[in-house]
Amino acid sequence: MENSAVTVAVRVRPLNSREKIENGQQVIFMDNHTTTIHHPDSKQSYSFTYDFSFCSFDKTDPNFASQQVVYEKLARPLLERAFEGFNTCLFAYGQTGSGKSYTMMGYGEEAGMTPRFCEELFSRVTNSQNKDVTCHLEMSYFEVYNEKIHDLLVVKDEQGQKRLPLRVREHPLFGPYVEDLSTNVVSSYADIQGWLELGNKQRATAATGMNDKSSRSHSVFTLVMTQTKTEFVEEEEHDHTITSRINLVDLAGSERCSSAQTSGDRLREGASINKSLLTLGKVISALSEQCQSRKKVFTPYRESVLTWLLKESLGGNSKTAMIATLSPAASNVEETLSTLRYARQARMIINVAKVNEDTNAKLIRELKAEVEKLRAAQMSSQGIEPEKMRLFQQEIAALKAQLTQQEREMAEAHRTWKEKLEQAEKRKREETKELQKAGITFKVDNRLPNLVNLNEDPQLSEMLLYMIKEGQTKVGKRKSESAHDIQLSGALIADEHCVISNVGGTVSITPIKDAKTFVNGNLVSKSTVLHHGDRVILGGDHYFRFNHPVEVHSGKRVSCWTQSGDGHKDFEYAKNELLAAQRAQLEAEIEKARVKAKEEMMQGIQVAKEMAQKELMDQKMLYENKIKALERELEEESERKRLQELNNQRVASKMEELQTAKTLLEQEVNLNKKRLHMEAQATRQAMADHDIRHAKILEALEAEKRKIAEDLEKMQQKMAQKEMHAPKNGSS
Repeated sequence: MENSAVTVAVRVRPLNSREKIENGQQVIFMDNHTTTIHHPDSKQSYSFTYDFSFCSFDKTDPNFASQQVVYEKLARPLLERAFEGFNTCLFAYGQTGSGKSYTMMGYGEEAGMTPRFCEELFSRVTNSQNKDVTCHLEMSYFEVYNEKIHDLLVVKDEQGQKRLPLRVREHPLFGPYVEDLSTNVVSSYADIQGWLELGNKQRATAATGMNDKSSRSHSVFTLVMTQTKTEFVEEEEHDHTITSRINLVDLAGSERCSSAQTSGDRLREGASINKSLLTLGKVISALSEQCQSRKKVFTPYRESVLTWLLKESLGGNSKTAMIATLSPAASNVEETLSTLRYARQARMIINVAKVNEDTNAKLIRELKAEVEKLRAAQMSSQGIEPEKMRLFQQEIAALKAQLTQQEREMAEAHRTWKEKLEQAEKRKREETKELQKAGITFKVDNRLPNLVNLNEDPQLSEMLLYMIKEGQTKVGKRKSESAHDIQLSGALIADEHCVISNVGGTVSITPIKDAKTFVNGNLVSKSTVLHHGDRVILGGDHYFRFNHPVEVHSGKRVSCWTQSGDGHKDFEYAKNELLAAQRAQLEAEIEKARVKAKEEMMQGIQVAKEMAQKELMDQKMLYENKIKALERELEEESERKRLQELNNQRVASKMEELQTAKTLLEQEVNLNKKRLHMEAQATRQAMADHDIRHAKILEALEAEKRKIAEDLEKMQQKMAQKEMHAPKNGSS
């Protein structure tokens, strides 16, 4: 095992076109291993020391760091260690546009670390003089976007459906790996180039419609190199293997949300990216603290997919290098300082790397040791015991048996390797065919006009080529049942978007219905002739440049450069052109709307004036009617008051009369009271006299009544006597 620190390099790029237009000020300067940055606001200077400080600012500088210089100093040592059997990793970190992808992949003839690494690797394998060593390589290529893993070499599963995001698993011995990730056997640098081209086309296809997706995803290119070495023990041939895992990682841009002016979905997307990079920062911080304090510190590898996958590369079994890319401009000074501090912490990480050899290597070493012991014993055979000699021979036989078994397994693996190579080629053909269905061309025909994609990421720009055949080329949405010549994905692409006609060398584009189609930034609604270098934008988010070889050869259009020759018609140019055209169109529409609004306002004012006049007349009539009504009410009120006054006068007069009558009545009442009192007294006296007379009369009547009763009783007695005498006379 070897303890080794992470090798850290920083690299500053030249000013880009935007920074030049803005008269950007250079704030980063390098001297050997030291990088110094001058803060334009605080006027402070900060110095950092790294293993390498690559200045790629000015090509005329004698110390200018080209792609080859960076490769030789940073990547080639990793290749050396890979051949020794160590795992290696190189990852690029920095804000978007600082030169990560250029450093890792390169553009055009300026190849980056990845292609240079692969080319030299196969060059060494091919030109190796050691015939006792055979080398096999497998590769995989995937990206991590929004915490999800997407295989860039296999897009569809066995059922022909789009593959779901993959998951990370952890092997107890070999560490984290991506489950179901396709691994493809490669036997030459051309194979790797083919797979990289396929992967980048897949990546460009996925990024089309969201042009900055690539700058917001982490890409991981992995090579697994297996070296089989043949050794001879007692004239017997024995094989053993050493395996190296090589990770070449291009991280997403590290800019802050505030500086990127993000919101909504972009903010959530940025949060996922920041989660990966934030967790990477936590991991680097924890590992650097652990190395400084010599104490065990918890390292949060599993908090993000990215750090989990890089677990072995950071603090584990790997020889690792990091390159931090920097913008030289003062406008990016805060992000640059953040990157430099990040890199300084990474330099403190100590990895524990070991040669990854199989069990055969150990067995061969043990077998050689036993043979040496036996030979040494034979050299002094006079004093050795026969039993000990027999034990040596038994141990050698046992080790040989184990080696034989391992070699059978390796032979089986070798057969499997050939099958894997055949499967990889078959898979490449299938994936290529799938892209060709969508109209993407792999073989260029320099006689036919074509559309080439434009992307914000230069690595993915001009990656997709669509040939325009003679006759009609139909463009529409990419679907399983689609039969369009060019198939594009995205919400803004119509099922049938447009038709491109190539008749007699004249190429024109015609939108179908209301499908958004722009040529040189202008929205077109009818057939429009295309010329070499024209920018074609479909759906508002698929950017292309039109190339017409015939026009170039005839001299009608010399190249794809702008008319003034001040820059290439790349994605930025097309985007700004579209924005300018849309701005002009928007301003024209605003002016038209303003004029229309003014006319409508004047009409509205006239109508309002007439309505106001009518309303005023109505109000006047209403007020006049109200005044007349009030006058009538006032007259009626005056009449009521006059009558009320008359009534009041009559009432007052009546009250006086009543008062007089009351006085007279009171006097009359008083007189009547007196008269009645006197009459009452007279009546009472008369009543008293009457009562006396009445009593006397009653008394006289009572006396008379008694007298009559006595007379009646006497008469009854007399009559009774008569009746008694009468019967007696009759009988006689």
